[in-house]
Amino acid sequence: PASAVGVPVSTAGGTGATCSITRPSDPAVQIGRKTGAQLAVSITFPSQGAVDFTNDDRTVYTVTSGADLVSVSATGYVTALPAGTGTGPVTINVTFPSYSRAGGKWASVVLRVDVVSGITWRATPYPVYTGSSSASTTTLRQVHCTGTFQRALVVATVSLTDSTSSDVSTSPYLAVSSSVTPVVPTPGRVSSQFVLVGSTLGASQITVSFGANITSTAQINVQLTSATVASLQWTTSWQSALPGGSSSGTFAAVKGTTKTTSVKVTFSDGTQFTDAVAGTQAAWVGAASYLSFASDDIDTITMSGQAVATLVTSSYRRPAVLSVSAASCEASTAVSATSSVYGNVEPGVGDIDLGNRYGLPFSPDSINTPRVGQTFSVPMRINLGSGPYFKFTSFNLQYPSAWLRVYSIAYSLPTDYTPVNEWCSNNTIGTVSCFPSAGFSTSLLRNDYAYTIGTITFYVYNAAVGAGEFLLPQYRQAFSMRFGIVWCGVRSGMVSCGTVWCGVVWC
Repeated sequence: PASAVGVPVSTAGGTGATCSITRPSDPAVQIGRKTGAQLAVSITFPSQGAVDFTNDDRTVYTVTSGADLVSVSATGYVTALPAGTGTGPVTINVTFPSYSRAGGKWASVVLRVDVVSGITWRATPYPVYTGSSSASTTTLRQVHCTGTFQRALVVATVSLTDSTSSDVSTSPYLAVSSSVTPVVPTPGRVSSQFVLVGSTLGASQITVSFGANITSTAQINVQLTSATVASLQWTTSWQSALPGGSSSGTFAAVKGTTKTTSVKVTFSDGTQFTDAVAGTQAAWVGAASYLSFASDDIDTITMSGQAVATLVTSSYRRPAVLSVSAASCEASTAVSATSSVYGNVEPGVGDIDLGNRYGLPFSPDSINTPRVGQTFSVPMRINLGSGPYFKFTSFNLQYPSAWLRVYSIAYSLPTDYTPVNEWCSNNTIGTVSCFPSAGFSTSLLRNDYAYTIGTITFYVYNAAVGAGEFLLPQYRQAFSMRFGIVWCGVRSGMVSCGTVWCGVVWC
């Protein structure tokens, strides 16, 4: 005889701890609720284990409660009746009246039939930001005296009769309408959701629908009172590989390179634009309409009114201070924020560059009151571009020997370098001569945007010059000290030569 009967419900239908299905005509179908569920029947025998009896002719399925809600087939498939009107639990018994080995054992299973019972909705700030999904708004205000109003997302939730709920904000079956023009939904969706647009002053009744009879209406107001700028925060990503963990970034690029900066704005009502310059809202309220941008060192980095930074040259003593500000609006006071950014011009393709790649080209810990014997190091880099071939035959570094002398020369050698001789020498005071190609068996350097070929360390030879003027190149009054590099390169069969000046203004 059988020892047990099992009747699990398959995952083909229903949700939750108790399987729940819905009628074919109910909006619950649009959120994934199934209209049927398959029962699976097995009888366990001591000698055979579990044997499937789902489709066996001797298995009888009987709806003992909820017969007005579901029907069950001879193979155990339960279907919600289209004409049903109620909801709630359904009990189905499984028996084997003509099968003696079943030993009179039977089983029952409980399902539910549920439908959508209602819909609720709320408006949340748009564009989204961290925490915006928890905020709700019934008022769209002017954005900091711009004459442009805020916008909001429609967040809708349907409830079912089994006490579950489902977010239908992005459902294609959701509809949104407005009674009058102060607030209108966007003609199309934005990121799959409806956006409410403040158009004119006043109030609108916004109706949200899911299916023919599931609706909810609430009022959204448009007010002239501004949401004013409460705080500003620069969020631009600069190169930040600086010694000592400096908080200042570096705009390291070829001269003339532009970069669109980014600023986070927090308003007086708690809403935010995480990127006021290029965020979603920039299409309808541009940053230039309520923010101003500036640089305190336009010789190094300029800032346009559209928040675009342009690298002019390298910093010489300190980073440029970029500022963003919002003027006073209504009762608010002016708000501003600053960001310190070093300018550092990278070499163009085939050019040689001197100095640090990040921060000041020449280390800020260099002396400002020269002392004989003090040293500072100058890295040498070359822009090899993206092509596979580049060979430079020679270059000369001319330095002011009245004040400086070479302390040492260090090399950053590639793995295929075969030393023939020391390819940089200081045999002539005032000039470092380099012949790097002599040591390369392949006459090739690696592909690299800024390949470091070595470092020259200078020491102060004579500090008693200039009547106390600062010596080193981060100071503009430093005797116009410039390094002149004469270089020649061969690239793709073309020979080019030139002079790169590095120093007070140029590096």
